[in-house]
Amino acid sequence: MRSAYLADVRRCAKHDKVPRRFLQLCWDNFGLQALFAYRFGRWLLQAGRRPWLWPLLPFLWPLYYLMSRYTWVAFDIRLELSAEIGPGFYIGHFGAIRVRSCRIGSDCSIGRLTNITAAASGTGPVIGDRVWIGAHVQIVGPYRIGSGSTIAAGAAVRRDVPANALCVGNPARIVLSDYDNRLILGFREELLSGPDNAA
Repeated sequence: MRSAYLADVRRCAKHDKVPRRFLQLCWDNFGLQALFAYRFGRWLLQAGRRPWLWPLLPFLWPLYYLMSRYTWVAFDIRLELSAEIGPGFYIGHFGAIRVRSCRIGSDCSIGRLTNITAAASGTGPVIGDRVWIGAHVQIVGPYRIGSGSTIAAGAAVRRDVPANALCVGNPARIVLSDYDNRLILGFREELLSGPDNAA
């Protein structure tokens, strides 16, 4: 939980070091508050497999419930525990954000009014690393989004998306197949150092 959340904080702070005003940053950023509740809940799921932590769980689960409901009601951000969200996740805004029954890689970003969830069959999307997902995007179903892809605002994904693609529209269509989204993700240092140093 700790390392993943610190990666979230570093993404939000836009540099590799944890900022000195850590608590202030978390307080000011609605997405970080929602992510803290989510990371805490995922840690509790893992703690259920550790018998020495069982005495604490009756007290910690109600705390998670209060934290998660607070972010749902106050910010309308719902990061459900059925989702597997990698470290360095960035939530660009608040309001009508739904993430559940999916797998999301590291260093991804999403905007507001975004819905990432499973279809009625129960199979959810699998999203690679460093994917930028704009506002009002719908990814509902067993679709695979390749690493480095960009889903433009308002797009509705209805098929798999290859890596490094730029998709727009409803239904989403690929308009560029070799799009570099590092700048909009905030990885300016990598752009300055050149492609050979990029991860």
